[in-house]
Amino acid sequence: MSDSDQTRTKAAYSLQWNRFRIIRDAEDRATFANRTGFGDADLAGKFVLDGGCGMGRYLRVAAGRGARLIVGIDLSQAVDAARELTAGLAEVAIARGDLLRPPFAAGSFDLIYSIGVIDHTPDPRSAFLELARLLKPGGRIAIWIYERESPIVERIMNAQRAISTRLPLGVLLALCRLSAPIGLWKRRLMASRRRPVERFGVALHALTIGVSMHPDAEVRVCDTLDWYAPKYLSRHTVDEVAGWFAEAGLRDVVDLSRSQAFHHEGQGNGVNLSGRRPDAAEAVGDEPSRPGLTA
Repeated sequence: MSDSDQTRTKAAYSLQWNRFRIIRDAEDRATFANRTGFGDADLAGKFVLDGGCGMGRYLRVAAGRGARLIVGIDLSQAVDAARELTAGLAEVAIARGDLLRPPFAAGSFDLIYSIGVIDHTPDPRSAFLELARLLKPGGRIAIWIYERESPIVERIMNAQRAISTRLPLGVLLALCRLSAPIGLWKRRLMASRRRPVERFGVALHALTIGVSMHPDAEVRVCDTLDWYAPKYLSRHTVDEVAGWFAEAGLRDVVDLSRSQAFHHEGQGNGVNLSGRRPDAAEAVGDEPSRPGLTA
């Protein structure tokens, strides 16, 4: 895959994460807990990788919880924002690099997480397998990516993004700011107890599927840009992603989405799986477990 294939991705996330500093401590902590399943006991003394750290908000969450080293890697100049945001956190290091060609040796990390990143790569499966390769024996990886929608919704999203990904980023950012009130209207309409109003809200949402409904106006703009700007945005099924975990030889695969409590309504569902690399003492021939079999 040539480097030029990700030029738009680099530009989009360099703009996004150096323009927006959407640090929302309570929400960030809840999202990290939901989408990684990692607690203080898991992090203590470990080498941790944030695969696609953006501006570093989850690095901040993971820091100060006993990890020996937390490394954030990102393709774009978002690393500048991440370095600024994590300045003074001795256990945090930032590297610029591609998840399809990560600059780390196999078996370097005890814990790896990647939240909403590999679905913005040209080849999400390969990006996942590269991340899984970096796990130490007994190490655990957790990922969250977009879930595939119904065929009609997929067609709507693809049609909208076919236009948005060709717009100059400055123009798209202005449109995202103008669309912010729409997200609030959708949120209010869809919460109505009057069915005609609620149905109108659903219809409006279908027509503006990528416009965020986050309760915070600035986050709505950032999230909407995140949806419409990158060249790559793929959606996947649980079974498909579970196949990646099996291909990587991972076990004890857990569907983390089954036990999540969102920080606010409409925060977003996705495919959110976690799995473990067997250690040397485990039998080689056993079948990896599938999502839902492990509590």
